[in-house]
Amino acid sequence: MSLAKQISNPECSTTPPMALYGSQALEPGVSLGNPAEAISRSSKIPLEHGVSPAARIYALRQLMLRTAVPRGLLNSWKVEVNAEATVVTLGRNAQIHFRHAPGTFWHDLLNGSYEVARSGWPCQPLSPCSDLVPDFVVPFVDRAYTGPLFVRANADTWECPIDLLASMLLTLSRFEESQSVERDIHGRFLAAQSVALKHNFLHRPIVDEYGLALQQVIQALLPGWRPPERKLHVKLSHDVDEIGFPLDLSNSVGHTVKRHKPLATLRDLVGPVFGLRPSLLEAVFRLTELSKRHGMASALYWKNSPKSDWDSGYDLSMKPVHEVVSRLKNEGVELGVHPGYYTFNDPHRLGDEVERICEVIDETRVGGRQHFLRWHPRTWHDWEKCGLAYDSTVGFSDHIGFRAGTCVPYRPWSLELDREINLLEIPLLAMDVTLAYYMRSAPEESVALLLQCAERCKMVGGVFTLLWHNRSLLDPNYGHAYQTVLSALKFSPAFDWKQALSSGQC
Repeated sequence: MSLAKQISNPECSTTPPMALYGSQALEPGVSLGNPAEAISRSSKIPLEHGVSPAARIYALRQLMLRTAVPRGLLNSWKVEVNAEATVVTLGRNAQIHFRHAPGTFWHDLLNGSYEVARSGWPCQPLSPCSDLVPDFVVPFVDRAYTGPLFVRANADTWECPIDLLASMLLTLSRFEESQSVERDIHGRFLAAQSVALKHNFLHRPIVDEYGLALQQVIQALLPGWRPPERKLHVKLSHDVDEIGFPLDLSNSVGHTVKRHKPLATLRDLVGPVFGLRPSLLEAVFRLTELSKRHGMASALYWKNSPKSDWDSGYDLSMKPVHEVVSRLKNEGVELGVHPGYYTFNDPHRLGDEVERICEVIDETRVGGRQHFLRWHPRTWHDWEKCGLAYDSTVGFSDHIGFRAGTCVPYRPWSLELDREINLLEIPLLAMDVTLAYYMRSAPEESVALLLQCAERCKMVGGVFTLLWHNRSLLDPNYGHAYQTVLSALKFSPAFDWKQALSSGQC
């Protein structure tokens, strides 16, 4: 069976005390009880005997996706998964051997022994690759290793001395999160707990960078092959947590006191008399207008959850709101779902909310993001059952960066079910609240961090996915910071998830 067919159809801490933007964090002294209860349905993944051949083929497909090998070329290759290695044969004689970790590795891994290797380039790259990727960081390996990521064994054979495919699988599937029971008060696994932040590589799309190394190997084996130019795509997304309905007096006054926007307060207070939309709802229009002005597109994720301590509780079917939704839809703006706080780990509540939102926005195939970024690897299962097209929750709340080691949208692998999930993951890289509140970054510093992140996405041909709330536009500092970022990314093509899914490129 050809490689392309095999890999496309495999058989075989403390939360800070005060929120900058509304209810994005707990007030002092407030507790939700035991965080472990939020993930009580989850159990540790049994990997005592390693991973299946199908899982390795999945990881190989993800690696080839990041190497930009065209499908026609893949069809001429073959792959064999044996006990010691995964062997890819390119043409008649050329081969790449991906070593497998020994059986003892899996026992150590399940006991929490997470080794991180730093490997070199097969061949010395040119700038800017040499500057942005001085080495390759490979977590979840069986031994310390500092040599090249790929080594030439002979004229026709290259070898990867460490179990790169297992590392990719564990990183993309968020293995460490399925093993850990440590969570914050919202039931979230934080960046502060991650291997990536502890070993200082959260700011790098390490999985995508492996594709740059393999690209060198394939060019050495097939001198006539030239990879396509890597281009940056952008996904601008906006969780519409609040719209000004129902009216919250303290919220409206906050436009003046906190955000120095007295006209926004006035609009909220007298708007009902003159038929004006609340400032927060009007800001939704401004978000889409800013995107269009800069040659880009916005995706708006809507709520329809009951009011709670963590949900504003607006009714999406209210006439003023529904009119806004209809107008945006007619303008071609992408509309999606933003399930409420308590849908996390509750598939029935999640299904009800998704169904209601889809009914109001008149869409059947949509994507979106979990409220408060409450997420666990099993959340992928719940979203798949709802028939959702994509998720964009996999980003940390407390730090920007590459939570899954990638900025390339991908179909996740479930270690628990040992299969690919019928859902596209578009990893979230940065959120306004993360920068302003958790990381305490000044607006100028926030802009610099975002553009550095976007530059790394461009280098690997990935998608820069940014979350900016409508409320943040009312903040004079962070509203301006957002516009500065848009100006720097002006006319960057949007990621077309519908085309990606229909073409099978993900």
